[in-house]
Amino acid sequence: MSNRSYNKLTAEELDYVDDKTAALLLNTPHSARIILWVMVAFFILAIAWASWAEIDKVTVGQGKVVPSSQVQVIQNLEGGLVKQILVREGEQVQKGQQLILIDDTRFRSDFREREQQVANLTASVLQLSASISSVIIDENFEEKNWANSVQLDYSKLAFPPVLSDSQPDLVERQRDQYRQDLDNLRNQLSVLSQQIKQKQQDLIEAEARIINLRQSYDYAKKELDITEPLANEGVVPRIELLKLQRQLNDTRRELTSTELKIPVLKSAVREAMLSRINAAQKFRTEQQDKLNQAQDKLSSLTESAVGLEDKVNRTVVVSPVTGTVKTLYVNTVGGVIQPGMNIIEIVPTEDTLLVEAQIAPQDIAFLRPDLPAIVKFSAYDFTRYGGLEGTLEHISADTTQDEEGNSFYLVRVRTKETTLGHDQNLPIIPGMTASVDIITGKRTVLDYLLKPILSAQSNALRE
Repeated sequence: MSNRSYNKLTAEELDYVDDKTAALLLNTPHSARIILWVMVAFFILAIAWASWAEIDKVTVGQGKVVPSSQVQVIQNLEGGLVKQILVREGEQVQKGQQLILIDDTRFRSDFREREQQVANLTASVLQLSASISSVIIDENFEEKNWANSVQLDYSKLAFPPVLSDSQPDLVERQRDQYRQDLDNLRNQLSVLSQQIKQKQQDLIEAEARIINLRQSYDYAKKELDITEPLANEGVVPRIELLKLQRQLNDTRRELTSTELKIPVLKSAVREAMLSRINAAQKFRTEQQDKLNQAQDKLSSLTESAVGLEDKVNRTVVVSPVTGTVKTLYVNTVGGVIQPGMNIIEIVPTEDTLLVEAQIAPQDIAFLRPDLPAIVKFSAYDFTRYGGLEGTLEHISADTTQDEEGNSFYLVRVRTKETTLGHDQNLPIIPGMTASVDIITGKRTVLDYLLKPILSAQSNALRE
């Protein structure tokens, strides 16, 4: 404080000021007061920043990298003789890469035999289906167009190019069978057509005979009418009259008999026409029965062919994942692989890593799946190479104890990348130790600073 400030004090105030204080008031420099106000302002700003600025709340656990998926143990269902070994232990392999070839002679022979049976039945099914569709039946035909009641179309059979190219002899045999079946039906229809024409001719002759008999009857009636008066007068012998009467009766009887045959002949013609349709329907029914049997057998053989093809495919042992060959149980070409035995073990190297960490029970409360995390690997300097971002994927249901009796929860964090460094692509392999920082939330710097004080306050004055 300056002399000017000292002079502003009243007489009463000066009575209470001792000599030391008065000396300080008179000699306080101006810069000291500025520093004091700056410190006060800084303290206020620091409190304001601490109450506003947020930092991550982190739960830390120690763990190690484990395979993203379990070690893949490759087996073979059928077994067989080793034909070729294509990999060695420690070799990197890609998903789908061939590892071991097993002799496929027996399986391929069975598969080819079954494949040929399937091809035969497929061609037979196509041929029978075409035979059925080649017979066109019109049950509502008109009698004058009876020849169109059944028609044969020889152009219905067609084979897919794949079958025609791979099985030309089989296709040609089925074409011959197709034509032969239709030719047999055509011959039957031709015989029935001749029968129809014959019956139609019989009907025409019967109708013509009726016309002739009616004329004969009319003439005989007129002759009888003329002769009867003459016979009564004795001009003509009585015997002639009786002959004419007998002739008239015979003509009437024959006319009546012929007229009664007309419905029978018409019915026979109609029946003969229907017999063509019956023959065609019988042909289609027989072909349909054969088709049903062939389709059932084809379905069964197709399923078994798929199984045999699968056996052939399994003779090529491929890697189910991208990874490293850990153990090779087969080392001898020509050796025997027993059905179901272990052949190769592969440690996967996937597009993501799985880090298994231990969390103390007192830190587990705020953990939940899908929380973000940062994984720091002890093999690489975090300040230089950084860490990998990840997501909390799994929390164990209960605690686990280690050999020393310490309890902890197991958590798994899945990373988004598998390598460190933007340009160097530093590899991360199973077994590497790491520190996992799981971000459970946010809190201000002031909350962080006051936590020990508040904790001490809540626990103070207790016995």
